Amino acid sequence: MLARDIMTRNVITLHPSASLQEAARLLSDYNISGVPVVEGGGAVVGLLSEADLISKSGRIVADIMTRRVIGVEEETPVDEVAQILTSHHFKRVPVMSSGRVVGVVSRADIVRMMASRWVCQTCGAVQHGQRPGACYDCGAEGIMFERELDPRPEITARQ
Repeated sequence: MLARDIMTRNVITLHPSASLQEAARLLSDYNISGVPVVEGGGAVVGLLSEADLISKSGRIVADIMTRRVIGVEEETPVDEVAQILTSHHFKRVPVMSSGRVVGVVSRADIVRMMASRWVCQTCGAVQHGQRPGACYDCGAEGIMFERELDPRPEITARQ
């Protein structure tokens, strides 16, 4: 499974010139703990987290955001994303395509993937976790499985 398969596509972002009040309201309203900071055109210039908001001083997002950003590509395997998250103690990484943010993968997205239900479209068998390579019941190839998983309600409910 790849980053593009589990990433949150409706990315909530901030501009570096946003006020800290705007940033706090955004995180609170969407019930998220951090966001990519992007300039015009979608180029990621930083990340802003709850920890940045409560531990640093400044007037605007650019004053307190974390500038060191490690992103992944859409084709990055989820196991590699999980390794990046754990080894760097990150809660999320932006997913990039052509230098622009197209998604975010958080630790919660990986846990949600682990809890996924996959239904074989051939026989109806249900399997959990990552997409199966083949159906245990009828032997159908993994491409015959459809994922049953609700999108993140705190993101999609606001659109």
